[in-house]
Amino acid sequence: MKCLAIILVLCTGCECGTVPRKPRSKRELVRIREAKAILPGACGTRLPRGKRSVSGLDRRLPRQRRSIPFGENSNSYRGRAVYFTGRGDQMRLKPGVEIPKGNFTLQMWVKAEGGQRSPTVIAGLFDKCFYASSDRGWLVGIKSVSDQGNRDPRFFFSLKTDRAHKVTSIHSNARYMPNHWTHVAVTYDGMFMKLYVNGAQTAVSREQSGGVFSPLTQKCKVLMVGGNALNHNYRGSVERLGFWRQALTQRQIMRDLHGHEDPDDQIDLVIRETFVHPAKKWLAVKDGSFPIQDEGPRAGFGSLDTTLEPPPCGQTVCDNTEVIRNYNHFWSFRQPKTVRYRVVNIYDNIKHNPTVSDQQIHLQHQHLNEAFSMYNITWELTVRNISNSSLFNRLVLANCDINKVGDEDCDPECNHTLTGFDAGYCKPRTQCAEEKQGNGVCDSACNSENYGYDNGDCCNPRITDVTKTCFNPASPLRAYLDVKELKEILNLDGSTHLNVFFANSSDEDLAGVATWPWDKEALTHLVLNPSFYGMFGHTHTMIHEIGHSLGLYHVFRGISEIESCNDECLETEPSLETGDLCADTNPTPKYKDCQDPEPGNETCGHHKFVHTPFNNYMSYAEDDCTDSFTLNQVARMHCYLDLIYQTWQPDYRPPPIPMPPRVVEQEQDSITIE
Repeated sequence: MKCLAIILVLCTGCECGTVPRKPRSKRELVRIREAKAILPGACGTRLPRGKRSVSGLDRRLPRQRRSIPFGENSNSYRGRAVYFTGRGDQMRLKPGVEIPKGNFTLQMWVKAEGGQRSPTVIAGLFDKCFYASSDRGWLVGIKSVSDQGNRDPRFFFSLKTDRAHKVTSIHSNARYMPNHWTHVAVTYDGMFMKLYVNGAQTAVSREQSGGVFSPLTQKCKVLMVGGNALNHNYRGSVERLGFWRQALTQRQIMRDLHGHEDPDDQIDLVIRETFVHPAKKWLAVKDGSFPIQDEGPRAGFGSLDTTLEPPPCGQTVCDNTEVIRNYNHFWSFRQPKTVRYRVVNIYDNIKHNPTVSDQQIHLQHQHLNEAFSMYNITWELTVRNISNSSLFNRLVLANCDINKVGDEDCDPECNHTLTGFDAGYCKPRTQCAEEKQGNGVCDSACNSENYGYDNGDCCNPRITDVTKTCFNPASPLRAYLDVKELKEILNLDGSTHLNVFFANSSDEDLAGVATWPWDKEALTHLVLNPSFYGMFGHTHTMIHEIGHSLGLYHVFRGISEIESCNDECLETEPSLETGDLCADTNPTPKYKDCQDPEPGNETCGHHKFVHTPFNNYMSYAEDDCTDSFTLNQVARMHCYLDLIYQTWQPDYRPPPIPMPPRVVEQEQDSITIE
């Protein structure tokens, strides 16, 4: 019997979002594209837990058996599965098929063998003209995320546009299952790259932007399946490959996964390869051959599908209604947990002027445990004091990607005096006389990207105080750094603790930024504004942000954070499947007062909101109003502590399996349960 092995995978998963906050009076959602203020995988809170925006990633049970709905189990749907040996049977798309230069989606069914080399390329877009830059384009495959050989192999998606300086790689949050059929999809919309496994979004990144390549280099681009020219070849089967010139939504990916072909989706379809006649559109590599037909069992046709699907608005197995009901109903899943966190406090070299005081740290810690202890979650504090005047005197930006400084666009999140107002792109152009450029004096009129930052004078420590004048993002002496750089300098990862860093923002009211548990950066950090940390009237900001880190949405998600009144996450009544995915928080719009919203805040047909959760920590009310989490929220937090954050718990033991065994196969003389 294969009893419990599959379900134990429950204890590995993820998700994401970004939130800000204003002196606890205004809490306004900042859509990622509108404010550009928060990076994916973060939650930023403005003073009054102000702006928060959302994005996502997940770790789910791998699909063990793929069941095809009645009527879809036909050759037209299935086509053929082909088997790649990893030895000279890669395929490349014929030149006559136009490869998308910008937005795209690639999805396919794969059954990968074990023992793949790292990295293994299942499919990818390559540049045959620039051998010096082999990472141009994009790849989908398998690679190890451990530094110990080939351990912990996972599906990955990497991308480097022709204009990008470096490659971005994202990966699923669970290792792949050898010899099991899995549906893998990747999308890129010019801003976000996303990876889906079995229909669930497992990773997202916003590091790349713009088109993948220029029309001028179209002839250099080659789409390959089964490996690449560097012998990173794939061993395993592929079935039903689809390639679009648009970024499909999760709903569209789910429909295609189940074989429902939407005519609207077919407009942008570049190729649908069933591998019945591969030579029509593909070429074998030189001296190679096409992959052979896979004659093995077909992905569990007719078997039960035992995947724990999240609802359409969810991300991971912790959003599955059956899982969360079990966490809710059985106390054993919510036994006391101790979770470690580490406050990183930077001083100058003589150990004066800490970023935050001991009083702030202790007051915040006291309020944190007062909020969580009644729900069997206790926070264990460690303080890491670091004496470093160089870091102390530099601005740490909470939500600005350093790569965007001086990129010829005014990025609001990078618009700060110590970035030179985004290297001059967020202020009126100034004229700098030629005789002033590089004259041994840092002239403010010349200190912009247009004039080479005064030909280097403004980043020369012999000429000026570089902590106030060096705006060049390429200079190691620049006056600012981002949280990622701070982490690398301090050499602190999130493997054993939730790290709490302090940073500022171009928006002075930004009080906190957190990552969702399903995000690529989940096991990393919380970023808080030192001006509000541990201050009376603002201590619930950290409670709110940690709520996001443990998988909680805003209580007003289903009303104020939807795209339209047709949004599938619209919440008309409390539900485990829409809105904030909690059935014990009534629908409510975003509202900062300590009472039900006044008439006039109707949204999408709602005329009155009553018994709203304004006193919930995940609302935007003030500290003197918020005082509780609900039972469903507590269940979600405990589930994510089991799913993602086991290593933050000093006495962690594998939790009880939150699902009963179920029969998945029956034969004449045997029965299989999972």
